[in-house]
Amino acid sequence: MREINLDQLFAEFEATAAPTFRPPGVDAARRRVNRRRRRRRGLLAGLVALLLTGPGVYATAGRDADRDPPDPTPSPATPSPAPDGQVIERKVNPVGVAGRLAGLRFVDARHGWALFDTCGPDDSDRTGCRLDLARTADGGATWQRTPLPDTANNPRWAGPYYLLPLDGRNLTVGVPDGYLVTTDGGASFTEHPRESPPEVTRLAAATRRGYLLQCPGSGALIKLNCAELELARIDAAKVRTQPPMFLSGAASNDLIDGGDGRIWVTTRNGDWLTVAVSDDDGRTWRELPDVAGAARLLVSPDGSDAWLVNINEGFDAPTHKRVWRLAGDRWQERTQLPPDTNSAAAVNGGLLAVTNPWGNVGYWTDDRYLDVPELRRRLTGGEHPPTVQVLPDDTIVITTPTDTTLGTGPTQTRTWTRHLH
Repeated sequence: MREINLDQLFAEFEATAAPTFRPPGVDAARRRVNRRRRRRRGLLAGLVALLLTGPGVYATAGRDADRDPPDPTPSPATPSPAPDGQVIERKVNPVGVAGRLAGLRFVDARHGWALFDTCGPDDSDRTGCRLDLARTADGGATWQRTPLPDTANNPRWAGPYYLLPLDGRNLTVGVPDGYLVTTDGGASFTEHPRESPPEVTRLAAATRRGYLLQCPGSGALIKLNCAELELARIDAAKVRTQPPMFLSGAASNDLIDGGDGRIWVTTRNGDWLTVAVSDDDGRTWRELPDVAGAARLLVSPDGSDAWLVNINEGFDAPTHKRVWRLAGDRWQERTQLPPDTNSAAAVNGGLLAVTNPWGNVGYWTDDRYLDVPELRRRLTGGEHPPTVQVLPDDTIVITTPTDTTLGTGPTQTRTWTRHLH
């Protein structure tokens, strides 16, 4: 999966206690969130299974980019920057687009893509539907409508329509029967059948350097339904040495491509999480001590800090939110996260960015929680709690069904911009 980021230390924030109350209906909400997580993971696995591997790295990135795409034109009522301590709010409503916002993806602090659809996600008859695309190059202050080819609005069967951005110039719009691809910021598009995704599409489904986990001998098709997975790379015939653990196709496995060049692979067997790391593109590996109770590995965007947490996205985490930090080649357990933490991401500077279901955002500093007061209780999504991730350029992204909030700039003077869906 492609990763995300933050910056230095938030020393100016005053430590506050994270809310620990649980309003009525939390148990039911937990069950609903868990069901949605399972459905979403099934969909994501299905999307990856549609993609094909092949030789080549970023050869297509910018291949047809002899000219830069035009700068986005302003959206209506673009607000001025908010005073210090306040949140900028913007509506994602570009001039000339039709339909609801069906997808919003930022790739860094400035570049993002928005997909619009006049039909709903469950409409079985898409006759007369219209897909529209917009891009921003200034963090969402302005948007430019980027017309899709006429074939994008041909009648199609029901299915997922989604964005797979590689960067601000290279994007795949996935449709049920294929892919619409631009390598020049939307100035032109090519169309590809589902069984033949181009290189840009395959790279967008892999890590930042083209690594992925797949079944051995998959050939052109990225297969995931097998007894054992292997590490592969889109631009190479075969990774020289496989990680020193059994990657069961039925287990929870993860792959992180660190900003410092290290590759991290994890697998969870029962209550134990195993982590292996390579410093030399998979030539050699070292296996770190297994940790009982850990569920996920988090790595900061610059690769400096690695953490384990016992929470997964949603409400299904235990009451005690445990966290371990890597020191040398040993995991050291630290002070627990706030008890209502539902999502966490590693950020630069030795911090974790965390959210809770009640719309609060903060930072965990190895021994205490620091609140972000300007976001307190602003990012509630009803039954859908906010989730946090960090982009490779250190931009925090907090997502709910109704908004996407970016945290940009230097750590101690971060600007928060809420993009309303």
